[in-house]
Order: sequence, then structure tokens, then C-alpha cells
Amino acid sequence: MQRSAVTKRRSTTEIEQSTPEWQKRLTSETAARVTALLAFVVIWVVMSWLFSRVPGPVEVGERLVDEFSRGEVFGNFGMTLYRFFIGVGLATVVGIAVGVVMGLSQLSRAFLESPVLVGLSIPAIIWSFLTVMWFGFGDMSPIITTFLTAVPFVVINVAQGVRGVSRDLRDMSETYNVPFGRRVRHLVLPAVTGYVAAGVRFAIIMGWNGVLLAEWFGGGGGVGYRARFWYDANRYGGFAAWVVLFVGFIVILDRFVLDRAIQRSFRWRDSR
Repeated sequence: MQRSAVTKRRSTTEIEQSTPEWQKRLTSETAARVTALLAFVVIWVVMSWLFSRVPGPVEVGERLVDEFSRGEVFGNFGMTLYRFFIGVGLATVVGIAVGVVMGLSQLSRAFLESPVLVGLSIPAIIWSFLTVMWFGFGDMSPIITTFLTAVPFVVINVAQGVRGVSRDLRDMSETYNVPFGRRVRHLVLPAVTGYVAAGVRFAIIMGWNGVLLAEWFGGGGGVGYRARFWYDANRYGGFAAWVVLFVGFIVILDRFVLDRAIQRSFRWRDSR
């Protein structure tokens, strides 16, 4: 009786060791990101050839150099960052407080859940219209728009994290009359650190859109105001240059700061 040949499956480590180095590099995450960037540039160039109102990379680069030479970039970008970080900072503090309360109290969750969902459903452009109408031009409108756009994302993530805390631990802490403050500091907050980081990440991304729109419609300076200036002047190269600055900043911030902060927060939570 002839035995059937059995093919031995190789482990993942063996497959990796036998894969050529050039193939590893071509299939790495870095190669994928570079390929995506190159594909975007190629599509951008083709669009600029097909449509006269789409500025190409060279024209955008020239307009960007002009804005730096005029001294417009640092002042306006700093103004936007000032408004943005105040709004996101307020959203983080308020969002964590409200999220903890919603997660610990069923009555509070029933009371606050609908307003939070309404906040999630209202886009940043509506908040920017309302805040400009309420507060006029200046710093207040972009700050409030950033806050209102960002805070629901922090609240909903923190509340979800608190609700995921072990019910047995919470009941035991209540049974032994552990003070509320100690329960929050030593039980709730370490457990929701990752959720807080994820909520803040969403808040930063959404708030960044909100501050741009508020400056576009009612800001006295800033990235959005400068982009609107060139758009109204029908100088689409200048408009696209500020859009590239705006998008590039949030991509770099998310890739090199926020992503690493979330990974560290989850490792810290697990160690705790």
C-alpha cells in the first residue's frame, strides 16, 4: 500500500527567512506608502494636464515659495494652531469629564446620549456658519467651532471605554466603599487611556477641519482665511498651496505623533 505524500507547511518565520531582501523591501509598509504617494502625484499631474483650473505640483510649489517669501505662512499658520489647540484642549477636558460620567451613570447616559449623538451628526460646516453668526469675526468663532466639532468624539469614545471596565471590579469597589475619586483615578482612567487617545485622535482630525472652515467664513487671518483670499482672487495655485500645507500638517501629525501616542497608551494600560 502506497502512502500519500504529505506536504509539510512552512512556518511564517521560515517563509520570511527564505524571502529575498529585495522582495521584503518591495512588499513593506514603507514601500506601500511611497507607492501611494507617487500614485497621488501622478494623478495630480494628469488632472492638471486635463483641466486648466487644476494647478500642477510645480505651480503649487512656486506659490508656496512666494507665500513663505512674503512672510505669510508662519503668522497665519501660528494663528490657526493657536485657535485649534485651545479648541481641542477644551474638547479633551470636557469630553473626558462627560464621557466618564456617562459611562458610570446610566441616568446620565440617558440624559446626555441624545445631545452627544446630535453633536456627532452636525457637520463642521454648519457649526462654522452658526459660530460666525453668533460670535462674528475673530478668534472666538474658530475656537468654538473646533470645540463643538471635536468634543462629541471624545465623549463617545471615553464613555464606551468606561462601560467596558469590568463590572465585577466596579461592584467590588462600591462594596468596599472606595471613594469615587480613587475609583476614577485608579480603576477607570487607566482602563480608558487607549479610548481617550483614540477619541483625541478623532477630535484632532475633525477639529482641524472645523478650524479651517471657521476661518474660511469668518476668520480674521489663519490658514482658512488665506486659502479663501486666493480662491476669491481666482488664483487657484495659491489656494492649492495652502490646502497642501493644511493637509500635510495633519497627515504628519497623525502619522508621527498621534499613531505612536495611541500605541503607547494601550501598552501603558496593559501594564497597569
